[in-house]
Amino acid sequence: MSGQYTAPPVRRLRVYAFDPQASTSAATAGVNVATIKIPWEQSWEEEIQPGPINDYLEVIDIDPVSGQFYEPVDLNHPYLLAQDGLAPSEGDPRFHQQMVFAVAMKTIRTFERALGRRVFWAPRRVPNGRKYEPVYKLRIYPHALREPNAYYSREKKALLFGYFQTSAHSAGAKWVFTALSHDIIVHEVTHAILDGLHRRFAEPTSVDSLAFHEAFADIVALFSHFSLEEAVSAQIAKDGGSLDNRSLLSGLARQFGEATGRDGALREAIDDHSGAAPVILRDDMTEPHERGAVLVAAVFDAFLSIYENRTADLLRIAGIRPGIGPDQNLHPDLVKRLTREASKAAEHVMRMCIRALDYLPPVDVRFGDFLRAIITADYDLVPDDVLNYRLAIIEGFRRRGIIPEGCLSLAVDSLLWEAPVHHLAADYDDLDLDLEPKFDRTTAIKAAEENAESVHWWILGSESFRTTEDKPWQEVCGVVFRRGLISYDDCETILSRPGDPKGFAPPVEIHSVRTSRRTGPDGQDLRQLIIEIVQQRRGFYDQNEQELQDKHGDNPSGADFVFRGGATLIFDLREGHLRYAVRKRISDDARLEQQRDFLAGYRFGSTAFGYGLQGGSTGTALDEPFALVHRGG
Repeated sequence: MSGQYTAPPVRRLRVYAFDPQASTSAATAGVNVATIKIPWEQSWEEEIQPGPINDYLEVIDIDPVSGQFYEPVDLNHPYLLAQDGLAPSEGDPRFHQQMVFAVAMKTIRTFERALGRRVFWAPRRVPNGRKYEPVYKLRIYPHALREPNAYYSREKKALLFGYFQTSAHSAGAKWVFTALSHDIIVHEVTHAILDGLHRRFAEPTSVDSLAFHEAFADIVALFSHFSLEEAVSAQIAKDGGSLDNRSLLSGLARQFGEATGRDGALREAIDDHSGAAPVILRDDMTEPHERGAVLVAAVFDAFLSIYENRTADLLRIAGIRPGIGPDQNLHPDLVKRLTREASKAAEHVMRMCIRALDYLPPVDVRFGDFLRAIITADYDLVPDDVLNYRLAIIEGFRRRGIIPEGCLSLAVDSLLWEAPVHHLAADYDDLDLDLEPKFDRTTAIKAAEENAESVHWWILGSESFRTTEDKPWQEVCGVVFRRGLISYDDCETILSRPGDPKGFAPPVEIHSVRTSRRTGPDGQDLRQLIIEIVQQRRGFYDQNEQELQDKHGDNPSGADFVFRGGATLIFDLREGHLRYAVRKRISDDARLEQQRDFLAGYRFGSTAFGYGLQGGSTGTALDEPFALVHRGG
């Protein structure tokens, strides 16, 4: 029709595939410019404004040190639309804005495809109150700090990127900008997304909980490399089809690592010495990045196994045995096929990890929990694992010494979360939720808030929750809705707080109510409702004080620390029943003791971590370069 045009399906924006350093080497310059495709805006609410600003992100380019406010890039300018945005440039702040925006949106879309729903940011606490308000846009500051650092601030709900001067010639630049590192951007955006999904994961409850945030952000950044097909193809051609050698693909933040005095990438997914015994998880690994690196290596080991299995027939046909004899020149068609298999395997593994986030307990996550969540989530979506992806994941974790507690064995059926054993008679049909898909983000966020309120009243008002004749819900959730309604003998006092009315338990928090719809490879239609329920208990460093307060509960000054319990409830929306209750009981004294011992060591300095107990800056270990979990808040 005359005068009307169809909007393009995607917007194309150029970025550094790795970081500016890779463009200074002849070996990598040809693969260091990538074009990211993000969906074109479908409505005026989603339209990109100068900044860039859309319904997810708001880029604000203020440099507090120099007092500069840089002109925001306008991605809708005809000249930029005609050439896939600005060309990569270290000296143009507008390209820095373009890059953080494009890479952040790419990461968001990766999560949304795997989760089967929109990404929401963590809510912000209302000043001087206990309520929370929604955060519609995550703010990104490309030049927030003049220091070798970048982090997600839980307090500001923002990403802050630093830049700094370096004397390391190997970095390829005098000034290094973290906002130009593909890995650092993905890492920090993942922190923000994970905080939106599980807000209590940032709390220090164990060495695993501290390391999980870091490890998961590294996993997503690492596997994002394999969406860059030119770089994957070049590496496969160089190493004769093998991916188990250290390279740009296996390392994270190479320019940043070399600029801060390291010999190569900041972190690596492949062990330092080929053929040596793999690095395994040890009790003395207490630094979050070091401990998290073992989890990253376990997942990457699984990916390598899957890639090798997917490509073994291709290499046999070509008469090639990887790792034996000199490197061989591969036929371009074979390189193309191997690249496709590597990218597909990496995407599958990353989606398995992301989908597992819905199957984790809402508090005190452990590495073993993550393994069980991966296996259970994948089993629900892909019951027939003909390519043995789940076995590869299990073997990767076993090889690194990551063994879940309480499992009979590492067989798939032993690792699956158990279905609730109780018959739960709550009036699920009375739960009036708005589950219709929303086409704009603001409406979707409001619907999620209303759903959470509906679940809150459903739990507090349902006869199944508040009558003494029907206790299973409280046992399944691992919390107490009203004292005296559960079989835990000690809950009458351990949950009480100064000033609580007699007979009432601490409030139950409904952290999130979210839905997902996923389609499996054989057409499986998996529709789920996920509800997070959390409750807190008073904890004391002194064991005698703990026992006294558990018995009498009359301490007027509160507690030394907070101990939390709760459950992630996963409902099957097609059949209308509770499928899983992934819980950490509020009455678990063994877990309480573990957290007490951990916090006592942390409190008195016997354990060094990258951030403080409450997330505040200390000016020492907190300022370790790159990827700090949650400063502030």
